[in-house]
Amino acid sequence: MTIDDFAAESDFEAVEHLVVNKAPDAMYSALRNLDLLTIRSSTADLAMWVRGLPERLRRRVPPRQPTRLTYDDLVASGDWVLLGEQPGREVIFGAAGRFWTPIVRWEQVEAEQFTEYGKPGRGKIFSSLSVRPYGRSSSLVTYDIRTVLNDPITHRIFKLYWVVVKPFVRAIMRATVRTAAEQAA
Repeated sequence: MTIDDFAAESDFEAVEHLVVNKAPDAMYSALRNLDLLTIRSSTADLAMWVRGLPERLRRRVPPRQPTRLTYDDLVASGDWVLLGEQPGREVIFGAAGRFWTPIVRWEQVEAEQFTEYGKPGRGKIFSSLSVRPYGRSSSLVTYDIRTVLNDPITHRIFKLYWVVVKPFVRAIMRATVRTAAEQAA
């Protein structure tokens, strides 16, 4: 199983690789159990602050801030689904909805129906975290995000959005793999 089994063809994608001087099992464990609230970089922090601004303005009351947020917590929220995992090698998550609008509107889609989901005006994100051995004691870490959109109008709208956000998405992806590398045992 790889992300290609779920999104061999995508409309938009971003990939980050990092060679880490950590054993693959330690690196995978760090990625899989990463507290997303520990990810830090000035660009990633700015991107997340700006992304959350419309929701904060709409509520006029600051949302409750979690003290810990893992990939499993995202799945438990119902917004993201675990699509598959090869323990120690790769895990794939997905989310569906309108994620390019100022206020994100996720749709809850069961893992079994996720690949076939195709509601007009919506899209799907496929996110893969993988680790491969690299040399004798290092790891090649890959963070792969692919977006599949369901109709031509949505594709055109998202294309404009992607031009603006792709550099920030990549900064968040780089910060994610670096943070996991720092935390690997």
